[in-house]
Amino acid sequence: GYPEVGKHLKYVDDRTIDLDTVEAKGGIVTKNLVISIDPYMRGRMRDPSVKSYAPGFQLNEPLVNFFVGKVVKSDNSRFKIGQYVYGMGSYEEYTVHPKEATDTIKILSEEELKLGIPLTAWVGAAGMPGQTAFHGFYDIGEPKKGET
Repeated sequence: GYPEVGKHLKYVDDRTIDLDTVEAKGGIVTKNLVISIDPYMRGRMRDPSVKSYAPGFQLNEPLVNFFVGKVVKSDNSRFKIGQYVYGMGSYEEYTVHPKEATDTIKILSEEELKLGIPLTAWVGAAGMPGQTAFHGFYDIGEPKKGET
């Protein structure tokens, strides 16, 4: 069945962050704008000791998945305040990404942003779900002219 708040999930609003004093320590702090909800996440709602292609979620920690956010604090020369980024993030309003986690965070370029693609597309059609569909169709399906 579907995960239920209070039974499988809990909404926590007492985790606070003081943006004036939080330290990025070589990483960045993002304001999370959109976060993906994907079918594979159901399989991650299990005991983390059970091995699978994706790690299980940690109890009493925010869920983690693909997100788009805006950098609000940076202690990393690769990132500037105000940049939009895409990568893995937590289901929370603000996330502190440690230095070691920033290697996999993509900076959305000005050219990409000027295309006017909604930020939600980065966690949908232009993100992991869209890439899965694209590569499944072209790499595995190998469509040929005249096929339906």
